[in-house]
Amino acid sequence: MAPRLRTTILVALSIGIFVASWLFRFNDPGGSFAGLTDDHFFYVVRGWQILFGDIPVRDFVDHGAPLYYYLAAAVQVLFGRGTLSELAFSTTVLSSSAVITFLLATRGSGSILAGLAACLLHVWLGPRFYNYPKLLIYALAIPLLWRYADRPSAQLRVWLAVVTVIAFLFRHDHGAFVGLAAAVLMLSISELRFADRVRHLVIYGLLVVALVLPYFLFIQMNGGVVSYFRQASAWAERDRAREPIVWPGLFDNPDGESNEAKAGSLIAKVRDNGAAWVYYTEILLPFFALFVLAASRDGFRPEWPHAREKLAMVAVLGAALDAGFLRSPLEARLADPSVPLVILIAWLLVALPRMLLRDESLRPSWLPVRWPISVAVIVVGSGIALLFVVLVKGDLYTRLDKASMTDRFGKPFERVDAISKQLRLDWDLGLWAARPDRPDLITLSLYINACTTPDDRVLVQSYLPQVPAMARRAFAGGHADLRPGFFEFEEAQRLTVERLRSRSVPIILLDTEDSLRSFYRSFPIVTAYIDQEYRPAGTHTFDERFGITLFVKQDRTPTGTYEPLGWPCFGSGKNE
Repeated sequence: MAPRLRTTILVALSIGIFVASWLFRFNDPGGSFAGLTDDHFFYVVRGWQILFGDIPVRDFVDHGAPLYYYLAAAVQVLFGRGTLSELAFSTTVLSSSAVITFLLATRGSGSILAGLAACLLHVWLGPRFYNYPKLLIYALAIPLLWRYADRPSAQLRVWLAVVTVIAFLFRHDHGAFVGLAAAVLMLSISELRFADRVRHLVIYGLLVVALVLPYFLFIQMNGGVVSYFRQASAWAERDRAREPIVWPGLFDNPDGESNEAKAGSLIAKVRDNGAAWVYYTEILLPFFALFVLAASRDGFRPEWPHAREKLAMVAVLGAALDAGFLRSPLEARLADPSVPLVILIAWLLVALPRMLLRDESLRPSWLPVRWPISVAVIVVGSGIALLFVVLVKGDLYTRLDKASMTDRFGKPFERVDAISKQLRLDWDLGLWAARPDRPDLITLSLYINACTTPDDRVLVQSYLPQVPAMARRAFAGGHADLRPGFFEFEEAQRLTVERLRSRSVPIILLDTEDSLRSFYRSFPIVTAYIDQEYRPAGTHTFDERFGITLFVKQDRTPTGTYEPLGWPCFGSGKNE
């Protein structure tokens, strides 16, 4: 194919992928609170805290994602307050990542069709909106690493260090994973002497340290680096323990079992347990790719310089992301390591036929056992391909239909307009009061908004980040939620109390019954302050799930009563 024609096709397909992916995702947001899920609010509410003048680490707990918070705040400033701007931004980043992944898969495989098939899988996996850094970072890092393999210059080394630090600031483990990929690549460039490879790696490491040093100095000035990483490590360990890795069964999905599966259909059983099958396939894939690479002289891509080194780095990165990202609930996380994995799938679509048909692509030492290897490759490769055909075919039409992409040409764009209008309505708290479909938690947001002033803050113990976010109020104590098992260190509790004292916090919302007693056991310093300065003023169970106990400041005089709950007000009593 002529280079100009190929470029034209790639540009046209990239535009098509971006538009299709954008419509596919935006038109089916799925979030129950103005289009976003509670996990999405976990991140954005900390970003929106910056809009109230707070700074991560100094004023509130940074869970290791400062750049995410600042970007979430910037989206609100640049594109308008509310969830519509956040959803549109996340969709745009996800769709851009899909385009880059398509180009990387095409480059890695040498085939536009293979890249397109892999990209379809990438979009179908449906990454959560708030997880866009898990795609964007690696979609940007991999091509830079590939270019470095071809030309290991000082300038590219600097850019690699910059990308690594950006990844670290988006979330600290991203920096570690990009650093691992860079180390694997730098140590495997065969054209360089081993001493030169080590030198490149050491210089890269020093650049990363130099670039991230100002951030560490800021942390040291606001609580200390040791304390920061101690608390961050404890939080991450507790969070992983709360949602551990689960080894799901491949044929046991009784709760969601379809009629076809009950009738004994193997395909239906695989489809009903799709998350488990994809999970094990994602774990297997990097190691299978490394096996195929080990059997090759040139990665079965003789026309692509340093193919083996580049693809081996992608495989190692894929295995590392599997280990770091894949845990319960699987359905929400299967797309997280997808960038390196779909590149490997696209490459395997081209490499496996070449491995089976061309002797010159195999390393000489593998030739005596070619046929056993061929049988294994055929079985594993065909199994992976068949699995994804079954799974994608099983629900692709339904998901396209939910996004209004199975009807006439203009229907998806009409749905974009409808979704946008709905999100604007859902963000308007004043309209929720009269809506019969109002979730009960929105009532809690209405109460906070109506019965506190914009300068007030509220401490919410439960994991309900959507409540202060929808209420347009800053959270208090440096925590958007304060659950047992997290930040129980004495120094962390004293800092929470200090932050509560320094701000106007007329109300505190704690749990009820056993959960409240657990909170008292876990945070004796915080609860001692609450008992001294606050008094209980009411309880209510929201959405038949969330029991809330209201504590009000003893020295604050109520300005009225919020009738839907019968709780005291400390604001105007009107929605703002």
